[in-house]
Amino acid sequence: MSRSTSRARRLQNSRSERTEEQIQLQNTDARVRMTRLHQEEPEDTRDERNEVRRLEQRQSRRFTVNRRRTNNQQRQQVHRAFISDSFLRLAFQYEPDIEYYAHSKVVIGAMDKECPHCHALKFKNEPAGMCCASGKVQLPEIETPPEPLNGLLNGTDPDSNVFLKSILRFNSCFQMTSFGATEIVRNTNENGQQFNSTFKIRGQVYHKMGSLLPMPNEPHKFLQIYFMGGEDSGSALANRVNARCNYNNLDSLYARRIVSELDALLNEHNELLKIFKSHMHQLQSDNHAIVINPDKTPAGEHIRRFNAPVVDDVAGIMVGDCTAAREIVIRRRNNNLQFISDTHRSYDALQYPLIFWKGQDGYCINIKQRDTVSGAETNKNVSSKDYYAYRLMIRRGLDNVILRCRELCQGVLSSG
Repeated sequence: MSRSTSRARRLQNSRSERTEEQIQLQNTDARVRMTRLHQEEPEDTRDERNEVRRLEQRQSRRFTVNRRRTNNQQRQQVHRAFISDSFLRLAFQYEPDIEYYAHSKVVIGAMDKECPHCHALKFKNEPAGMCCASGKVQLPEIETPPEPLNGLLNGTDPDSNVFLKSILRFNSCFQMTSFGATEIVRNTNENGQQFNSTFKIRGQVYHKMGSLLPMPNEPHKFLQIYFMGGEDSGSALANRVNARCNYNNLDSLYARRIVSELDALLNEHNELLKIFKSHMHQLQSDNHAIVINPDKTPAGEHIRRFNAPVVDDVAGIMVGDCTAAREIVIRRRNNNLQFISDTHRSYDALQYPLIFWKGQDGYCINIKQRDTVSGAETNKNVSSKDYYAYRLMIRRGLDNVILRCRELCQGVLSSG
């Protein structure tokens, strides 16, 4: 056995040596053939190929030089604008290749200037009245949301990264009204495919609201999803989660868990939903409706409060009764959509339930300015611009929930 084994090894080694010699011979032959081909190639062909290569290199260098020259000209133009202290309309001529921040005249500084009236933090050269109109606008603080929403917004929840990246879609899961505009221009390519998640709005922005229950053989949408299953059982919750996730293309286990937790949170804390559900049994037929008064406030309170609605704000009425133009009228079941007035105090809460998680009041045209000396209400109203300017400011020791909502915050500003 040992003799046969050693003989086999010798045969195998000799075969491998012959194989390596054959490979080396083949490589040598290939190099020899390539050398002969180059030697046999006409000189005219080689000259043409070399000339084409030189032309390509020359064009590449020319392109690089032209690009650098263009960039330098742009930088010089901006530098001349900086030297002349003329920053007018410079934002409309922005060039991404220019390092504006490196210029000596572009000095923003720290946001350490504090308003003496509302304690908002601002930069050095920002106007005094941009935050609270020099003390004329006074609004109560926005409450910090409960868990898990607070953890999802500030990054302490394990699912926070998933939530913040898709916060617009998660908010769409719980919207009670639909978003619309006079004209929406989407970014599409030649094939009709949308290549960017943003879009342009022309004209008026508005929200529309349907009935509490869908028409027969139609799927639940927006506010109607909250009433799927009737009871708050496990199967009803599963049906609501399926409807919300399918409608907004959220199919991961993390997304479904977030939607389930937020559904439970809103059903527990949102006062608008409590009103709808508590009055649902009073709507004995489709001829009845729930009305939310735009200006009604609890007894002993003033209208500027950032209140959650109470039962006194709602009344069941019959179809045909006169209602004001700004009132929200929600019928049990019909096929019509109602336009929500942008000056109704529940306008923001119905469209952005993750920001206004408690159903709190948003902007209302009857919010009064305050006297800077006595603090009493005046007969002048707070404008929409002043209201949202106050809400967006950063203040020491206060948590601004709206700013932590990322892209969702921009939606509130565009609709407001």
